[in-house]
Amino acid sequence: MVKSAAGLVTAVVFMWASNPLTVPVTRSVCDLSRDYAAYRDKFVAVRGVYYDGLRQTCLQKCADGPWPSFLHLVGDSGDVWDAVEKAERTVELEAKKGNRLEVWVTAVGTLRTMVRRSRLGPCDKAGSRYYGYGHLGAFPAELQVKRFIDIEVKANPSSPYDYSNIYRGPV
Repeated sequence: MVKSAAGLVTAVVFMWASNPLTVPVTRSVCDLSRDYAAYRDKFVAVRGVYYDGLRQTCLQKCADGPWPSFLHLVGDSGDVWDAVEKAERTVELEAKKGNRLEVWVTAVGTLRTMVRRSRLGPCDKAGSRYYGYGHLGAFPAELQVKRFIDIEVKANPSSPYDYSNIYRGPV
């Protein structure tokens, strides 16, 4: 009886640990960007605006440029991207009609970064090694996406993100 109970507990723990539906605590892009190094190689859930990666406009500012609150997204092609691409196409068509919308998503995956902790924080581009991913290595971190959840299209008349010409140009 003890052996079968131990075997059952082991099987349940193994199934729980390997469950692909397990989602870690969701953090905003702003929260994550305060210390990318703390999340290096960790499985994370990050919420932000899907626009040429994952972004968020944060209250913090760097003296010499924007707060590094953006992630490069990579992952297997296929079903993972379908729902996000559908939402993006809808928003792009609405943007061409003059509407300002944003695609908000929670991306779940493993964070890759070369950023080191700096006593000056993420604005210390030289000391923290703020570089390395995406086009021209401009992104401080990259998320190996396993799935997207909580995809929402939100109206935002003051959005800094212009979806009207994001990829395909005018319709």
